[in-house]
Order: sequence, then structure tokens, then C-alpha cells
Amino acid sequence: MKAKNILSLLLAVTLILTLAACTGDTETVSDTSSTYSMLTTTTTKAVSNASVINSKYVTDRTIVAEVNAASKEYGADPTGKTDSTAAIQAAIDYVAFKLKGGTVYLPAGNYRIEGRIVIRPCTTLMGDYVDPDKVKGTDYGTMLWVYTDKRAKDLLSVIQLCGSSAIDGLTVYYPEQKADDPIDYYYTVDSQNGASCRTIKNLTLINSYYGITSPTTGSTGLNTITNLKGSVLNTGLYIYSDADISYYSDFNLSPKYWASMDKSFNPPTEKQVKAAMRKTESYGIKVQNTDRDCFSDIYLDGYTYGMYGEKPDRTAWNGSCYNVNITNADYGVYEEGACTSYGTNFAESKISGDKFAIQNTSNGDVNLYNVTLDGRTAGRIVTLSGEKKTCDEYSTVIPKPAKNTLYNVVKDYGADNTAKSDATAAIQKALDDAKKNGGGIVYVPAGKYQIDGNLTVPAGTMLIGSYYYAASSPTYGTVLYAYSKEKDFITVNGDKSGVVGFQITYPENGVTETEYDKRNEEEYPYTIKCVGKQTYVKSVTLAAVDNGVFFENSDNFIVDRLFMTVWFDGVTVKNSDNGIIHGVHTNVGYALGYTGSGDSRFKDWLHTEKVMRGQKTAASYTIIDYNICYTMTLFTFENSKNIQLIEDFHYGALNFVKLHNSSLYFENVEGSRILRTGGRLFTLTGNSTLSGVNAICYAQQPTFEVEAGSKVNVGNMDVAGKTNNNVSY
Repeated sequence: MKAKNILSLLLAVTLILTLAACTGDTETVSDTSSTYSMLTTTTTKAVSNASVINSKYVTDRTIVAEVNAASKEYGADPTGKTDSTAAIQAAIDYVAFKLKGGTVYLPAGNYRIEGRIVIRPCTTLMGDYVDPDKVKGTDYGTMLWVYTDKRAKDLLSVIQLCGSSAIDGLTVYYPEQKADDPIDYYYTVDSQNGASCRTIKNLTLINSYYGITSPTTGSTGLNTITNLKGSVLNTGLYIYSDADISYYSDFNLSPKYWASMDKSFNPPTEKQVKAAMRKTESYGIKVQNTDRDCFSDIYLDGYTYGMYGEKPDRTAWNGSCYNVNITNADYGVYEEGACTSYGTNFAESKISGDKFAIQNTSNGDVNLYNVTLDGRTAGRIVTLSGEKKTCDEYSTVIPKPAKNTLYNVVKDYGADNTAKSDATAAIQKALDDAKKNGGGIVYVPAGKYQIDGNLTVPAGTMLIGSYYYAASSPTYGTVLYAYSKEKDFITVNGDKSGVVGFQITYPENGVTETEYDKRNEEEYPYTIKCVGKQTYVKSVTLAAVDNGVFFENSDNFIVDRLFMTVWFDGVTVKNSDNGIIHGVHTNVGYALGYTGSGDSRFKDWLHTEKVMRGQKTAASYTIIDYNICYTMTLFTFENSKNIQLIEDFHYGALNFVKLHNSSLYFENVEGSRILRTGGRLFTLTGNSTLSGVNAICYAQQPTFEVEAGSKVNVGNMDVAGKTNNNVSY
């Protein structure tokens, strides 16, 4: 095995162990700013009192929150007259430690922050987001005014994320920041060491010095940052030791955001902000020791280095970049650490630099497909061109429920959230009541639920758990234990309905090293089956499932952030056109996490050993190399047109994609460890078409199998460490 492949495997296993450990799950409250200890003395029993939030600005999505941090109970001050740090932290800690996860809502207002806010596992701090490109006047929605004297040397952020935690809809402003003499505040957002599965959405950093950083130690992965805007003066985003696989999209970092504030903020000019960004070396995005991350729709303006790949001390950068636009930089892309096997990929991008558009000092390639360069280049650069690869405009915004009525399955229907008794009837009764009312929101608060039967979600209804983003922690959030083999576990039956924010596992579906060749008669049906237009599965984690998600007659369906350990079929689509599948990730870590959950049903659940090279191997190796590499196909499409596969990944499978009489477009995808005879990255039969850009494949088998009548036209293909290339059949 090549050195790169060995290193990739080690990184993946490290991430598996990180996921299994679920950093932050056993965290205790020790922050001096937290008033949680006072809350626990007065609150003897926690009951979910979640409500649907009618926000002032956010109107395109459904927000179910457990508490409002600006309520009298917690006292965050939206006028900015008093410090709100402790109040916000108290609300977060109550939701995380008493309720085991959920959303803390912070309504529009200006909140004074003098300390650090820690976002606990499976907990979200949700604001009322206002897009800075659409701001008129002084109202920025939920805005944090940071008054802290902490500098870079103090290493104290404003917001710290734990594993499987999220912030969404915030604007951060430093009133004392100066363009003529910038204050080197530490990163606005950082993370606990080893924290994975972190989500940052709809965040504006008006005038941060350092923006967002990864944990400083330990491998991390599965992170999502999307819709990031602002005028970050030194480093917009620093990514360190990311593996398999994080997603960064819709960035716009530019001097214009601070400069375009209302005059009442006394903002500097755009020229002054740009001068501040160039006063010291500045970076739009800095990357080190990062394996397979995806970047799309990135706009970086005014930095010394637009994107900077630091020299690695562990693994080289082999990410995929689509629609990256870098302007007014000294160096558009400066690369010290491109992967020697796969390189670093850019497609459909525009990169400029006064000194160099691209300077590559590494021994790996920078691969370009339809990239426009303005400036000199140096080093190993592979230039390709071909048919423009672009997808139709797509959105992962799911439909709102037909009615805004909330049905709380614990509070209103008595569902047992301790997994000591069957909760099927209680949850289904809530779903049936929503159906009678013409749709609604069925909320399943954080906890563990034993489901002996099956659930049916009616039209216009959202079945939603406590954490709106995909999670890797079985300790927090909403976890369903599935037992029935009679039919599909959850049936989404009707237009504009779906499932959001759950972890689902099968306690009786562990694996041993020989099971792959004898289990077909014992298979569980699909975990989620969707029938109806605009159905959706969003932010769901499936652990040890036989078959994942199935769409049938479901035009305009949406899959957004689906994490799985799956033994057979991942996502199957039949007779369903115009679907979007974004951010699917398969890895054995989701199942392995349950082995350390403390629940006796998972004792020896994945107890597998095999002697390899004279040594007993860990369960992760055995499950991959002696089970799913023989059995699992991640995506199957039959008689389905115009499907878009965006930023999807598997680690260990027999097949990545199988198409029959279907058409598919992809961006930034990877199929890793296709090892067994007969396995393929893409298989096309009947009258199928495949187009796309930026695909990485570590395979020991042929990558394509294309039947007569089918067509392939793809760019930026990196297969088994071979030179970057275009492929057509």
C-alpha cells in the first residue's frame, strides 16, 4: 500500500475513534461565567417546554427552541446595557445538561458580551439572522457586541464549540476595534480539542481580527461552515487537522462589510479596512494537515494570501474546491502542502494575485479545471479544460410544515425518553393528530426512545428531533432505538413532509466478521422511506442500519447532511426527479460510538476481531475490510432524472454510485477504499448520463463500468493516486 493510502487510513481511523469518543459528551460545568450551578439547585426536574419561534427576520425555516435566553428566566439583555454572557451561558447549560440538548433562541437585539460562551454538545445557539448584504439602517438582527480585553496571547475566544454543537444566525461586532491600529483579538470562534461535527451557519464577523479556528490538538472532521461573511482583518478561517470530511461553502470575506456599516457605527472606509488587512500578513483561509475537505462558492477579497496551504507535519492537503473567487491578493493561492498522490483540486474558479495567482512550492500538484488565472504561476500545476461543469440552482432549505402547531411527544403524549418502554404509540398519536389538523410539527425532545413498531409521517408534517444539525454523539440529542423488521422504520407519506434532527440505531443489528455473506434473509427494511413531492431527510445520523433512505415517486426531494454506518444500501432513489443530495457521509464511527455509550444493549455489539499481518485488528478495520467492502452501495438511482450529488463521501464500500436509466451531476465527491472485485466508483446501465467535477477515488478496482447507451463526461478525476484527468465515455 502506498504511503499516502496508509496515512489516509490512519487519519480515518483516528477520526473514527474521535467520533466514538464523542468529545464533550462527559463534559462537566466548570466555567466561572456559568450560572448553571445556581439553576440546578432550584430546578429539580427538567421538562421540555419547547415552542415554535416566530422570529422577526428568519422566515424560510422552522425553529423549535427549548428556551429563550432573553426571557425573564435567563435575562440576556437585548439593549446591550448589561453583560449578557452569563445569562446566555445559563440558558445553554440548562438545555444541554438538564434536557440533554436542544435549541437556545436569542432574539434580535444587541447583546453585550464580556466573556466566553461555550456551546455544549447537541445544543444550538440560534439567533435571528439578517444578511449583511441586505441590511438597511442599524439593525443586524441578533448581534453580539464584544467588549473583552482578551488578545491572541490569551487564547480565549468569544464562542467555543464542543463536539456536535452549533451556532446559527449571529452577527459579531467589536466596537473598540480600530482600522488604523488593529487590536489582535483572539479568534471569535474556536473549538474544544478533538471536537468534531461542529456547525456554523449564517455568521457575520463584522471586524474580527481572527475569525474561526479548529481545535489546536486532535483530529477533527464532519464540520460544516456555511454562509460566512465579514471583514476579518487577519485570518478568516484556520483549518487544522481535518479528516474525512468537512464542508465550507458560501463565504464572502471582504473589506466591504465593516466599511458599509451605517454611519452611526462610525465605520472606516473600505480603503482603510483593506490597509488594516495588509498591515500584517493576512489569510482568507489557511489550511494545515487537512485531508479531503470541500470548499464551494468562496469569495475572498483583499488578503495577502487568499488561500494558504501550510507545510504539513502530518498529512498533505488534498481537498476539492469549486467556484473559488480570489481578488486583490498578493498570492491568490499559496501552496506548501499539496498532496503528492491526489493534489489539490480547483474547478470553475477565478484566482488572481499581484505577485502570484498560484505559487506551489510543494511536491504535489495543484489541479485546475476551467480556472481563470490573473497573475503568474509557479510550481507543479496541472491545467485542464472542458465542458463547463455547473449544476442547476439548488437549495437545501426544506419546506415549512403546513401548520405551525407543535406536538410535543413527551409533554403532551407521555412518550418515554429513557428507552425503558416502547414509545411508538405516543409518537404515532402525535403524528396522527397532526394529520387530522392538516399538518404540523411533531417534536421529539432530547432523550432515548425505544421504538418497537413503525412510524408514519403524514403530508405537511415535520418530525423533528432536538438538534437541527447532524450529530455524532449518542449521549446527547434525540436517539431512536429501532426494533421492528416488519416494514420500513419511518414512512414519510405525503408531500412536503420529512424527518429532521435524529439519531437512529438498531440495537439488535450488530456485526461480526462473517455476517456479510449470510444476512440477506435477515435484513431490516429501509430506515426512512419517503413517498411524495418535496419530501426531505435533513440532519439525520443512522448507525448500524441495513438500508438507509429510500425515495420513491418523490420529485424535488432533499437530503442534507446524512451520516451513516450502513451495511447494505445507503440511499436509493426510484422514479424521482430533480433531487438534491448534499453532505452524505458514511463511516463506521457512527456505530462504534454506541459501544461506549454505557447502554448494556450495545455491549459487545460490534465485537469483531481478525488476525491481519499477525496481529488482531480493531473492530473498525474488520467492519470495513471484511463486511461493508463486500456489501454496501452508497447511492442507487433508477429511472430518476436531474439528480445532484454535492459534497458526498464514503469510507469503505463496494460501490459508490449505481445509475440505471438516470441522470446525475456531481461536485466535490469521494469514494474511498473500493477494494473488492466487482466494486466501482460509478456504474451506469440502460440510458444513463453522468457529468461532474472534482472526484477523488482510492480504489483497487476499475473506477467506471459503463454500459452501451450511457454517457460519462467528468473533469478533475483523481483515481488511486494517478495524474489528474478528464474522463468521457
